[in-house]
Amino acid sequence: MNPKVKLGAVAMLAIAAMTTTSIVSATSATAAPANAGARTITSDPFGLTPPSSEGRKRGAALADKALAAEADNLAKGEDDVFSLEKTTSVGSMQFFTYNRTYRGVPVYGGGVVVSTDGAGLKVATVDTAQKTELTLDTKTTVSAAKAASKARTLLAKVDSVSTPKLVVHALPEAGAPRMAWEVVVSGSSKTAPSVQHVYVDALNGSILSKWDAVKMGTGQGFYNGQVNITTSSGFTMRDGTRSGLACGGQNGSPYTKSTDSWGNGQGTNLETACVDAYYAAQKEWDMLKEWFNYNGINGRGGGYPARVGLNDVNAFWNGSYTNFGHNQANNQQATPMDVVGHEYGHAIYQFAGSGGGGGGGNEDGGLNESTGDIFGALLEAYANNPNDPPDYTVGEEVNLVGQGPIRYMYQPSQHSGDPNCYSSSIPNTEVHAAAGPQNHWFYLVAEGTNPGGGKPTSPVCSGPSSLTGIGIQKAGAIYLASLQLRTSSSRTHAQARAQTLAAAKTQFPNSCVEFNAVKAAWTAVSVPAGSNEPTCTQNQNDFTITANPSAASVKVGASTTTTVNTTTIGNAQSIALTATGAPTGTTVSFSPATITSGQSSSVSIATSASTPAGRYTININGAGASISHATTFTLTVTTDNPGQDDFSVAVNPSSATVQPGGSTNATLSTTVTSGNAQSVSLTASGAPTGTTVSFGSPTINSGQSSSVSIATSSTTPAGTYTITLNGAGASVSHAATFTLTVNSDQGGTDWKEWKQYNAGDIVTYSGVRYRCLQSHTSLPGWDPPNVPALWQRL
Repeated sequence: MNPKVKLGAVAMLAIAAMTTTSIVSATSATAAPANAGARTITSDPFGLTPPSSEGRKRGAALADKALAAEADNLAKGEDDVFSLEKTTSVGSMQFFTYNRTYRGVPVYGGGVVVSTDGAGLKVATVDTAQKTELTLDTKTTVSAAKAASKARTLLAKVDSVSTPKLVVHALPEAGAPRMAWEVVVSGSSKTAPSVQHVYVDALNGSILSKWDAVKMGTGQGFYNGQVNITTSSGFTMRDGTRSGLACGGQNGSPYTKSTDSWGNGQGTNLETACVDAYYAAQKEWDMLKEWFNYNGINGRGGGYPARVGLNDVNAFWNGSYTNFGHNQANNQQATPMDVVGHEYGHAIYQFAGSGGGGGGGNEDGGLNESTGDIFGALLEAYANNPNDPPDYTVGEEVNLVGQGPIRYMYQPSQHSGDPNCYSSSIPNTEVHAAAGPQNHWFYLVAEGTNPGGGKPTSPVCSGPSSLTGIGIQKAGAIYLASLQLRTSSSRTHAQARAQTLAAAKTQFPNSCVEFNAVKAAWTAVSVPAGSNEPTCTQNQNDFTITANPSAASVKVGASTTTTVNTTTIGNAQSIALTATGAPTGTTVSFSPATITSGQSSSVSIATSASTPAGRYTININGAGASISHATTFTLTVTTDNPGQDDFSVAVNPSSATVQPGGSTNATLSTTVTSGNAQSVSLTASGAPTGTTVSFGSPTINSGQSSSVSIATSSTTPAGTYTITLNGAGASVSHAATFTLTVNSDQGGTDWKEWKQYNAGDIVTYSGVRYRCLQSHTSLPGWDPPNVPALWQRL
């Protein structure tokens, strides 16, 4: 096993898609095929096996143990409480992010990230930004109202101010821990939109730190040709299979029309701009899942809408949605693929790890801008659309001011002399220019100095003059994993180096090639090694494991066999064989159950009469003396009567929570389990009073999917309900269940001044219903139509 990694000063422990409609975006560019960029993607790129359900359970238990064992190194005091905020995975790594409270008060900068391998057997890192144990008094002398007034002074124009939240500010860069008020101020500076997260000292009223959720970029409006996008019933640009993705105009409502044909190919047409932005956002979601085993834009299955028609030569992410303007000539919208990927890259950065948002300061700002550029390049590579071929330039199709691309990742100095490499001046460099060193690093990791194949050469600032890349997909897996290790809202290049090395070591535990490429590229852009930098030594004793055959189909009650084969790397070692993931009523046995690497074992897989028909992935695990590996076996179980037509039904997601009057969406998918496809009629039962359940396609063929819309009303009582989604076929019927939780409405539905509203609350104003987007106290003139940043029209 590789030795455990140390970061900072912390010691380390010894979807089934709905029916996709063909959407035509007429374009002046040559139209691409409807499946432009289609490719066969394995779910196990480079051997990065996604965590199994058992691996996730073991990882969660291991993370809790690591948290307890490392309490002293995490500056945990007797008044501290940790709670699991989220679990994410990237490739074959798992990340468990914990929030910290002190005497019941949230600690900003006190979060902890524990990373493990995919099997949940080994801890890779345990880290926090907080360095000192908390002993302070939680009393305050500055009121919440005064803190809000102080925060308002940062913006020239203020649209809204959130209700101040009391926190402990524990980021080391702000000095000793202090009680603080967290205030979110939305509006604009003298030059641009802004959503400032401000931390006001609760004892003296000074500003301890701040960061802006609005991340600005630039781009243009070329088109992606004829493409397929996923819309929802009623021909609306809202994705029922990728939660949160939608596209519309500046009022925040998704575009809706009477047909499912969108766009006219004109550079000034906003519907066409939404085709480009929406297509790119869906591709970015798919890339994260298929390349990196990452769940949605925020890592937890969530995405964010896009808006077009911004009256500005720009594009930005504001913490809640992306917004796209136009070029200086105002004849093209700012929605090419790399610009869209860039803005959603800011969202990925904001929600990764426990870093507490987008960060402040020019060095972190440069790393954030670089993150956007990296995901723009990754998106182009994944989509592989011939109308926008993959490259490492940013906005290459925009003629923003007649000067071509706005950044060159392989040689940043080609644009206005932006820095190729790191120096002490980077923390004082404008953030887009400060993106240069990390952009340059990413290109060197992915492609090297002389990649050939028409790709540009790239210089180095220090170290060896010739570097070999590992490919953009591996480089992306390492970088995305490193973002999950963020524990501070202000990331530095030194932290980025340490975190990417830790990620490379854990993602690729049986090779030092990737680790060394990451290390050499940081040296090449003049980011020096840290004092606690991890090292990589090739594991001398290792083995491989495969199953042959790797799949079989049996009738209910029947058995099948396969053979587990292993090979030895270095010295032979004992391997204990186990299996997980077998369906109900199925046993998996090995003969023998313990082998020496290089040997084989016969595997018997026996179903029973109680085994349900379906397709299952069985994990065959090999636990060696120094390392563990796994392989998979796909078992298809059919009914006793091979001539009977049958299917299964599933719903994703299978639960949701809404306020009265709110709605949610899911996807009901069916799979043919035996025989031929058949017509399936979809109905629902068990919905609470005042709730309607509708299907995008009430009748489908087994093997197809349908969107499901569940809409409550103001009369729907609070409670938790089980809704049964029924699929009635010609020969058999099946059902899936959806758990709907309806929260209390928290007061009347009429909007009022001087009232506290929380995110998710539903109000009515002038006969129109709105959902609150962020908690705040309403003020005169802050009614929903006037403040779209706080309210979403339903």
